[in-house]
Amino acid sequence: MKRFIPLLIAILLLLPQCASIRPKKTFEPIQEQSKKRINVAPEWLDTQDIYFTPLIHDQNMTMQEAIAFGLQNNPGLQAHFEDIGIRKADLVQAGFYSNPNVESIFRVPKKDTDQTNIKVAVNFMLSDLWQVPFRKKVAQGNLDIKTYEIISEILQLRKQIQLSYLTCQYKQEYLALIKEITSVIQNIKERIDYRYQFGYNSKLDRYFALSKLAEWQAKIIDTQAELDTAYIELHEILGTQISSNTFNLVDSFTVPEFTVSQKELEHVAISSHPYILIEQAKITKARAEISYEKSRIIDNVQVGISYERDFEKLTSGVGPSFGINIPLFDTNYGNIERAEFEVTQAQKQLVAQKRMIFKNISNQFVLYAAYIKQIEHYNQLVIPPAMKAIAFSKEFFDKMQMSMIIFLETQIDLFQSKVKLLELTYRAAQEYVELEFSAGAQLGSIQH
Repeated sequence: MKRFIPLLIAILLLLPQCASIRPKKTFEPIQEQSKKRINVAPEWLDTQDIYFTPLIHDQNMTMQEAIAFGLQNNPGLQAHFEDIGIRKADLVQAGFYSNPNVESIFRVPKKDTDQTNIKVAVNFMLSDLWQVPFRKKVAQGNLDIKTYEIISEILQLRKQIQLSYLTCQYKQEYLALIKEITSVIQNIKERIDYRYQFGYNSKLDRYFALSKLAEWQAKIIDTQAELDTAYIELHEILGTQISSNTFNLVDSFTVPEFTVSQKELEHVAISSHPYILIEQAKITKARAEISYEKSRIIDNVQVGISYERDFEKLTSGVGPSFGINIPLFDTNYGNIERAEFEVTQAQKQLVAQKRMIFKNISNQFVLYAAYIKQIEHYNQLVIPPAMKAIAFSKEFFDKMQMSMIIFLETQIDLFQSKVKLLELTYRAAQEYVELEFSAGAQLGSIQH
């Protein structure tokens, strides 16, 4: 027996070292899922590495590069990554067995007394054998839930970056259009001023042209401010130094096309969207909690070894030690009932999430298709006649057979149609981004 005591002590001392916390290893599934879904795998940065990352003025950046940059440097997302370490630590802690309990009594021997001089009992928590596995399943469920929640945060941040990138593109294109029409109005106003000297135009023509020029010049000021604030928001999302300084958005401002059907998209979303996986993980975790709470009905069972020695009588003895809490009053019924309600709640939330995904995809398909039809309508039936009207009015204007104000109005009508077409492209691109988020992955990966 004496030979096994040092070995037993060594094993007990080494057991805690077997459980190491390696949260970065736990982070690898998140990277793999992110790479599979959106072709970007973020890194988990140390605290000292999180600063506002500078961007070079006029630096070129595609949308995909902006997404990769933002997933790497957004401090809010990096803060969510720390939750993985917290849940991993909880899982490791859940796997530990209770420390052995040692009780000892030592009495100094006295003359003319009949008493035990030493009593020692070493007890181990036997109930850990059936409670720890269930406790680990609950902790694993919490880790799984947090994993899917972080994946959803990655997708949410990607959507924000895409929408912010699109807004900057839209404002840039809109500003260029406004500057173009303003330049056209400026030229027409100068020609009106010139002709006014010779009596070919009236004061009304001059005032009208001046009013229109001032109106579009004011739009330049407003749009420039909107573009600056759009860049400030994009810088904030990317985790760079917040500024209105621009960088070159090199992607073309077009509507991406896709061939996946609504049914296919719904199937992908229902089977793999992180919102669905979160609710499924909650169901699994709640069921594990039921098993764990049932295992705790008799929650304190101890076994061990006791030793007793009487110095006066020179007798000693070694025997088993056993202790148990009898579930007479507390049968853990409330906790079991609570876990069962959590299972039912998670099942209902799963149905609600599925319905919400179906609704979002249906709405987005309808809106996207409507925007595409309007874009085709403007390209085929609105813009060409407007351009013909300009050519016609210019011909008669050059022949002095048409008022310059009519020519100015046709120019403005054309540019307003171009502005409307630009807005439709922007709205369609937004719905495409929303569709990708509802699917839980970029549509390109689904199509292939």
